Amino acid sequence: MNNQIFNHKGAEIVAEAFHPGIFLLEEIEERDLLKKLLAKELDLLPNNLSQIFTGKRNISVNLALKLEKVLGISAEYWIGLQTAYDLQEARKAELAY
Repeated sequence: MNNQIFNHKGAEIVAEAFHPGIFLLEEIEERDLLKKLLAKELDLLPNNLSQIFTGKRNISVNLALKLEKVLGISAEYWIGLQTAYDLQEARKAELAY
């Protein structure tokens, strides 16, 4: 499977995956949601939500389903972001080994 991306000059562009917590934080800020209230709706401690924002905690399938209900963004999207990030980190670790 070829996942290469090229610019208009034919040079390869390296796309970096990012932790889904970054997107989650941007999304709730754009919607002017209070983090404390969102944590409650997601049945999370506010500190655990903050750890997701910083990439110290991952988005599980259960949390992805809750995010889907609360934000209207599919669980598949959240899991896709998390999986892409996890694969990237695993590849980095493998190369460093």
